[in-house]
Amino acid sequence: MVQSSYQQYELFQKRQQTLATLIRELEPVLGSLEMSEFQKKLVALEKLVQSDTFKVLVLGEFKRGKSTFINAMLGDEILPAYARPCTAIINEVKWGESKRALLYPAKTGAALQQEPLEVPVEQLEDYVVIKDDVREIASSQYDKVELFWPLPLCRSGVEIIDSPGLNEHDIRQKVTMDYLSSVDAVLFVLSCEALAARSELDVIENILKPTGHEDIFFICNRFNMIRSKEKEDIRKYGLSKLACHTNKGEEHVFFISALDGLEGRIDRDDERVSKSGIVEVEQALENFLSREKGKVKILRPARELQMTMSAARRTMPKREAMLKEDLNTLEERVEAAKAPLRRLEIERSQIIDSINNTRRTTRAEVKAAATSFYRDLPQLIPDWVADYDAENTVNFISTEGTVAQAEKLAEEVSAYLSTKVEKELADWQKNTLQPLVMSNVDSLIQKLDEKTSAFVEKVDNLMLRVSGSSVSIDSVGVRQIGAIERVLSAAGGFVIGGVGSAGIGAVFGYQEMAKSILPQVGIAVITIALAGLNPLILIPALASGGFIQGLISTKSTNAKIKEQVGQRFAESLSDSADSRSDAVVKSVDEQLANIQEKLNQGLGREVQSVQEQINSVLAEKKKGKANVDQKIQELSSLGRKLDAIRSELDTLVVEVAMP
Repeated sequence: MVQSSYQQYELFQKRQQTLATLIRELEPVLGSLEMSEFQKKLVALEKLVQSDTFKVLVLGEFKRGKSTFINAMLGDEILPAYARPCTAIINEVKWGESKRALLYPAKTGAALQQEPLEVPVEQLEDYVVIKDDVREIASSQYDKVELFWPLPLCRSGVEIIDSPGLNEHDIRQKVTMDYLSSVDAVLFVLSCEALAARSELDVIENILKPTGHEDIFFICNRFNMIRSKEKEDIRKYGLSKLACHTNKGEEHVFFISALDGLEGRIDRDDERVSKSGIVEVEQALENFLSREKGKVKILRPARELQMTMSAARRTMPKREAMLKEDLNTLEERVEAAKAPLRRLEIERSQIIDSINNTRRTTRAEVKAAATSFYRDLPQLIPDWVADYDAENTVNFISTEGTVAQAEKLAEEVSAYLSTKVEKELADWQKNTLQPLVMSNVDSLIQKLDEKTSAFVEKVDNLMLRVSGSSVSIDSVGVRQIGAIERVLSAAGGFVIGGVGSAGIGAVFGYQEMAKSILPQVGIAVITIALAGLNPLILIPALASGGFIQGLISTKSTNAKIKEQVGQRFAESLSDSADSRSDAVVKSVDEQLANIQEKLNQGLGREVQSVQEQINSVLAEKKKGKANVDQKIQELSSLGRKLDAIRSELDTLVVEVAMP
């Protein structure tokens, strides 16, 4: 049967285990060197490496064949291809020895503390399918369901995240908040029968790309439903509309029949599977994940390991010199070091104050820009409404109730205006907010580079004076590391420290790390834009206030209804302008505050490491000469272990980094 071999995934997992083994081997070395904080970091790093999987988010509007596509990849009918819309419950398909389903309560009120509910797999549809009113989407009791299944793809370290249809604002907001910052790949499923609808392009342009997803896979499903003579035209049309929205161009646009792929695998019909196009998608996804994303997943923690080993190498000659030094002389040097240590603490505070100054400046500038944007935004609404041709209209002689017709029209106009706001915000974020933030961050990084370089140089010189060592960093094989990178590593690093999105910074340095905060800001800003603009929230509010009934009673024209809905929408934006601009400021400041917090921790730990080394050596010397001699001999053994670990790590890094 035609089925992916998953060889590249298996190679990634093998390398992942090699890295985890090297981390475990380094942990006792750090323990022997009394580097307790670094040792704690490695424990967390190993756990991260062992648990890291490829997370694949599958998106698409309702009735695009998304569930059938996922089932085709999984090789079995795992997810029901629901004939009715689903609630805003997201399905996460993961590896499990046996079939299980866990439902997670929505995170509101008392549910914050509730444990997930295990339900029979065959009864899952009862919890996730809407029975009557589509507005049930906004009131689901559950956030997500975890499906554990013994599937080869999931065993290979791939998790499939199935989002319900993106037609609703609630779902777009949930996906944006909970998943876009953490997934490794986005697969966008469309239907060749209605390819690249405006609403689909809006999600791509206004949500996915502004949040950093530039390598989207476009899955053009139901290609088998297109007449043979029209297939080439559909292919050309799809490529022209979609290839420009992914960095991979035409390589990431696929035309498939998910149903043929699924049924072919169930029936073991190799020819049908081959013709379905599903295998090409799987191969491209495996190549992208295992090579491009997998490279980052290995090199990030490998870089952390290298920096930790460099810290150990810096420590060893100084520790040996202190162990060999006369106790009285060492105590005199320790006493003399107290004043410099206090000055370092003062200098640390000054560095953090400089970040505070940048944060204050950035908050003020972002507040001014966001306030201007949100106060000008309502003025665009009348023109948007005037230019919009609604599909729904109110016909006073129709058999359908006029109130119901007016509600449909009002809901359509509100949904249209919400999309226009999303687009306007995405443009503002790209053209105004991002340049503003990066200008301030770049300036901050330059200042920090100078100040942290001076700081760590003083720390190193102080340790040299206390230890009496004259061994340079170069002579012990320590590779040069930037001061900011070294300090952040001491605070937990890019990976487990949570600085920026980590995926870029840990591999390519702190300057790229600074850029990587932009997608995080983008996710927050888009979430702010979506909040409160859901038509399912706005329309009931209008109805309960008698607004729609009033329009009907005066037999307002369709144009008047559109105008009044637009006016109410604009009023809603105006009323929330200050709170929205404040939320944008907060989202930007939180990213800068995170960098500040980690830098503060790292600077503190640089000073703390000096004190810890001094105290531990003094304690060893007071145990007697025999103990000291043993510790000195042990350092030679630790050095050999470091060499061996570094050699294996270098081999791994070269293998992974090779194209």
